[in-house]
Amino acid sequence: MKRFVFAVSFLMIFANGFAMDLGRLSGRVIDGETSSPLPGVTVYLPELNRGTVTDGEGHFEIEDIPAKTLTLQLSFMGYETKILKVDTKEVKSFDFSLVPSATTIDEVVVSGAHILSREKSPVVISKVDRAEILRNPSPSLMSTLARTPGVSEVSMGPGISKPVIRGMSFSRVLTVYQGGRFENQQWGADHGLGLSETGIESVELVKGPASLIYGSGAMAGVVNLIEERDADRGTVSGDVNLRGYSNSLGGRLDAGVRGASQNGFVWSIRAAEENHADYLAGSGKTVGNTRFNTRNVKAGVGWGGKWGDTRVRYTYLKQNLGILEEDEREELVTFRNDRAMQLPFQDVTDHFLSSETNLYIGQDRLKLTFGYHLNYREEIEDGFDEVDLGLRQQNFMYDAKYYKGLGKDLELIVGVQGFYLQNENYEHAEEILIPDATKDDRSLYALLNYAREKWVLQGGARYDYRRVMADARDEKFLDYGFELPGSPNNRIIERDFGGMTASGGATFMPDERWRFRANLASGFRAPDLAELFSNGPHPGTSRFELGNSTFEREQNVQADLGIRYKLSELSMGAEFFYNHVDNFIFFTPTDVRQGDLTVWEFEQDNARLYGGEFYLDYHPTALKGLSIQNNYSMVIGQRRSSGEYLPYIPAFRWQQELTYNSSLSAGHFSRPFASLRGNWVMNQNRAAPLEENTPGYYLLGLSLGSQVNAFGQTFDLYVNGTNLLNLHYLDHMSLYRPFGIPQMGKNVSVHLRFKF
Repeated sequence: MKRFVFAVSFLMIFANGFAMDLGRLSGRVIDGETSSPLPGVTVYLPELNRGTVTDGEGHFEIEDIPAKTLTLQLSFMGYETKILKVDTKEVKSFDFSLVPSATTIDEVVVSGAHILSREKSPVVISKVDRAEILRNPSPSLMSTLARTPGVSEVSMGPGISKPVIRGMSFSRVLTVYQGGRFENQQWGADHGLGLSETGIESVELVKGPASLIYGSGAMAGVVNLIEERDADRGTVSGDVNLRGYSNSLGGRLDAGVRGASQNGFVWSIRAAEENHADYLAGSGKTVGNTRFNTRNVKAGVGWGGKWGDTRVRYTYLKQNLGILEEDEREELVTFRNDRAMQLPFQDVTDHFLSSETNLYIGQDRLKLTFGYHLNYREEIEDGFDEVDLGLRQQNFMYDAKYYKGLGKDLELIVGVQGFYLQNENYEHAEEILIPDATKDDRSLYALLNYAREKWVLQGGARYDYRRVMADARDEKFLDYGFELPGSPNNRIIERDFGGMTASGGATFMPDERWRFRANLASGFRAPDLAELFSNGPHPGTSRFELGNSTFEREQNVQADLGIRYKLSELSMGAEFFYNHVDNFIFFTPTDVRQGDLTVWEFEQDNARLYGGEFYLDYHPTALKGLSIQNNYSMVIGQRRSSGEYLPYIPAFRWQQELTYNSSLSAGHFSRPFASLRGNWVMNQNRAAPLEENTPGYYLLGLSLGSQVNAFGQTFDLYVNGTNLLNLHYLDHMSLYRPFGIPQMGKNVSVHLRFKF
């Protein structure tokens, strides 16, 4: 913590030493077909996290920005997004035109370290923006993200779900929050994503090894949560959001305000609370103890000037999550609107303090990210005044990147990255699963990016070193009888993991119709603490878990190949991948019992995963505003030694969506939209040993919305329905599936958003 405060203070004192000239950006945006001005177009500079909107005549102006070449994104509903580079040293007014389009296939992404167009990125990156989260909300943010092709979720009811990217999950998917890695005991099957939609502008999902930029844990991909944008200079704005869910009788209240002074000072504060009762299955029966509640508070301050900008943010998140025990299903069902926590449940608390700073040195940039994360995880099973499993984790992280321009089209990014994590068991916890432990990560990496009009080339290499030390000398371990694997006399185990990773890729766009993408990347993951050292009961899963301290680090090489073809009314594409994994770690049950619990062991074997995502979108120009979207995703995972299937691999899935966006106004309503969605999840007949096949199902959903002017107020209205046929079904990726516990039945949500 002292290192964090010192680093921030150092930057604030010496920031003016990096001062550079200030520039400005102004211009006008018009319709490319009619030449009429376009009011309300979002003008966004992602490097600065700043933007504005065009006025009634299509004009815009952004002042006091670095005088250098920056990325500019112009976006407006019903028009094709435009992404280009602009030189803000030029004192002139730019003129831009946007072409009408029913769908947008391109947008800026930042998760590849180099800011560029999503279509031009050699790495496959999907993006879910705030508008999509509002149109298709779920009680869990991860459930909303799981609608993305190639992305699904492992769940324990609606409150606990974690990401699966192309068949790989748990600690193989890295979560990035406010620029830093978010560690919240991802190894646990009952430990979800752990973050909510509060204050999030968008979420970027990297599909494929991203170890080159993010390190261990990113061998499957990355979930990167992007913070909401700063307020416009000289303004204060805010919003209040109210949402209700019919199935779980859930409610969410979210409110925030942000401001920016003319001299570059920015601030924001936001708070949210959400509460759900037990959900109903399609049969109408209550699924007991699936209730949960969350509280979230976020605050941030920042300062920008001719030297660059800096942000300091704090997040508090409190979650109480009910856990359904298979042998007490009937006893856990209470009255319909019961929200009081009952045994067993999880009590999870997070404190996250971070800073992000950009220092401009001519055309170059130095980005510094520091973070401190404190996580408390309690699993309470036998009594409200007893903690069965209690873990306290603190993590200090750092990441320094230098962006060096090597010419108009070439950029070199070099960086150092690491974290120091300490995990401790509560002194008076009733049960112990893993020992006290520390992780010390250090790495050095370099990435070269070449971008011209038709070509983007990327390549880089990285070296990582991790030291893990498990310590079971404390009196609490002796009293409990906890033993490290192999029972060393000094009750300490130290392991070192290190090695090289590299990646290289290219995107070729010969014209506006075609896009070709290829990427070859290696990734790695050091075994987590549970896989190495677990030796005890896990209350949240009703299992006795055994690790293996001799495991080697997982290493993979993934090849990606993508193609996209676009016409004025039709676009189609495909993304193929093959993932070759050495030392893949997975969890299997045994025939051994420890008390009344089944013993589960971690195993290690070589594996392969392969599949892809396929897209077909149609937006007829004769019916402006109408679009028909289709995507199909598939993944197969197998052991390379025997050909047996891997556990918890998602079924093949075909999603369809018919959407109509209108720019018209009628009475109290303006800019209405409607979207009809279908999701055909096919039979999963590729079950792993001791895993059962799961029959397929079809889910129907509907979203409606509009801007409403009533009673002298203007607000946004969103209505969303899921599983409208009230289907009674089992999800192959649910940890409750082996117990025959179905998913949520029909659910209708209503969301009101007031802006001020």
